[in-house]
Amino acid sequence: MSHDDNFTEDTPKLPSHYAYNVEKGTDNKNHWQKIGAAWPAKNGGLSLQLNAMPLDGRVALRSREALERMREDREQTQQTQDQKQSQEPSP
Repeated sequence: MSHDDNFTEDTPKLPSHYAYNVEKGTDNKNHWQKIGAAWPAKNGGLSLQLNAMPLDGRVALRSREALERMREDREQTQQTQDQKQSQEPSP
């Protein structure tokens, strides 16, 4: 089934959510791999299209807006750290 089956004319072309497989890494950080996307469906749910299936069967969905906010926060944190490092006196 393609995601077109659940679309209305008002449905946005960009997905509202992205699907990820999350694996625990050896460096104590989770590794997120994008495996699909979801769009609003006619019935009020989501139409999910996966390009891969996670081995453990778990899929994490994140809204596009939340991902954009997290990316902006990360960039702002990095800029703050860079500014602090540039203000430190050289040895």
